[in-house]
Amino acid sequence: MNRLGTWNILLVWLALEGSAAAGGLFVPGAGPSAQGRAGAFVARADDPTTMSHNPAGFAKQDGTQLYVGSNFLRYVLSYQRSGSYEAPGAGEDDLPYEGQPFPKVENDGDAAIGPLGSQVLPTFVVTSDLGHPEWPVRFAVGLYSVQAFPSRRYGRDVTLDSGQVVPAPQRYDVVSQEIILSAPSLAVTYSPTDTIDIGVRGSWGLGSFKGSKTVWTLPNYEESPNRDAIFTLTEAKDNFIPTMGLGVLYRPSNSFEFGAAWNSQGQIDAKGTGSSEITGTPFGDATVQVIPRPDDIALCGPGGVTGELKACVSLTLAQNATVGGRWIHREADGREKADIELNVKWEDWSVANKSTVQVDGMVDVTGGLLETVANPHGYQDVISTRLGGGYRIDVAKGRLEVRAGVAYDTKTAPASWTRADQDGKRRATFATGLGFEHGRYRLDLGFGAVWEPDITVGQCKAPAGPSRDSPGCEDGVDPVNPTPAQPLYGEAEQKESPFNAGTYESGYLMAALGLKVSF
Repeated sequence: MNRLGTWNILLVWLALEGSAAAGGLFVPGAGPSAQGRAGAFVARADDPTTMSHNPAGFAKQDGTQLYVGSNFLRYVLSYQRSGSYEAPGAGEDDLPYEGQPFPKVENDGDAAIGPLGSQVLPTFVVTSDLGHPEWPVRFAVGLYSVQAFPSRRYGRDVTLDSGQVVPAPQRYDVVSQEIILSAPSLAVTYSPTDTIDIGVRGSWGLGSFKGSKTVWTLPNYEESPNRDAIFTLTEAKDNFIPTMGLGVLYRPSNSFEFGAAWNSQGQIDAKGTGSSEITGTPFGDATVQVIPRPDDIALCGPGGVTGELKACVSLTLAQNATVGGRWIHREADGREKADIELNVKWEDWSVANKSTVQVDGMVDVTGGLLETVANPHGYQDVISTRLGGGYRIDVAKGRLEVRAGVAYDTKTAPASWTRADQDGKRRATFATGLGFEHGRYRLDLGFGAVWEPDITVGQCKAPAGPSRDSPGCEDGVDPVNPTPAQPLYGEAEQKESPFNAGTYESGYLMAALGLKVSF
């Protein structure tokens, strides 16, 4: 197979995979009530946002209730890469910025779709007892969004203080990405006794993926732009991502309540199109086209054309389980005055470590077909602990609740896998919120901040990293850190050249707003 043809095909594979698999992981507190308690809500679970927390909570909601709200999540990340721009290989033109240190880059928060650079995560739910409050069943229908911040935008180039325009230091990780996940859902609860509620949720998930990143076209330890290529995922969609959730509540007394919930894995199989561009001149004037597979052997769908190849992406969202209990202080008339709740949550990210990509392409001069490629992110299971509560007082003929909470999540990936396209750090969440109920209406506000430690990833073979003369970080050891996509060699023969060395500073700001109307 012609080498240019091989690269053109394979760079589509790995670049598509990298842009689609990336994304921020879950952040505590979907909905303003839960956000004000730092996510400690599996036992409280008393408003329609329980669709994403514990479906058994709908048993607490009489009559018909309409909820409309949204979380607003802003992610801040800066990355100062270690090292400097190196001289290109023999026979390539000198670059005017050789020896210049890598500049700091920051995620462009304004690339997100919400106000002030926030990711908008809407929730819409209707619950009802169908006019029969005496029935032991309740029903709910609605939509909620995954509580994460997957949008990124850095750019392919950056400008140094000298005014020189140079390749961006994070370009092999991510240039831009936009991932939107939402879950239209149905739920039903059944209360076999006055002290036990059981709920089940079924969701028809929707996903949309866009992105771009840079890859190696040839071995490129010096990261010369003449050996770069860029892939753009125009858009890939999965309009059916089925998931389910189970939940239970148990009240042994008026002072204690316990809850547990489980949410299944979500398998995403998105299909769409993408295009590739060799930005340098690694092959001189040689040209080879990547053409679509014939429709009768297409794996991602028929109808691909040159320049718009059909592509499909597979990745997994982790299953999770939460258990918790709360202590309740009640007033003389039985109404809740205050409560405090402790939750422990497990997220099974280790089974969601790899995603795969197939592009329906073939080299025109040889007929060689594209194969499936997998790419790991180093994920591991996460345990989080969440403590939160509320205090209620009568104000202006209504009921005011003040909320607060803290949470701690273990890391989703080892420090050596820290990178710009996903957030795998350990984190601490600090939250507060307010709720005011008057008659048929309740307005809720939630606020929070997520602290994450600064992480510095060491550079192998400092100060410059791997080179053509000394290519591997550890001779005879398979790559364990993220390395630039190198389609010519495939996953098993990747040249070890980690691009993620440097210092990462990151954190989140959160807000949530919701309105509930009872009928």
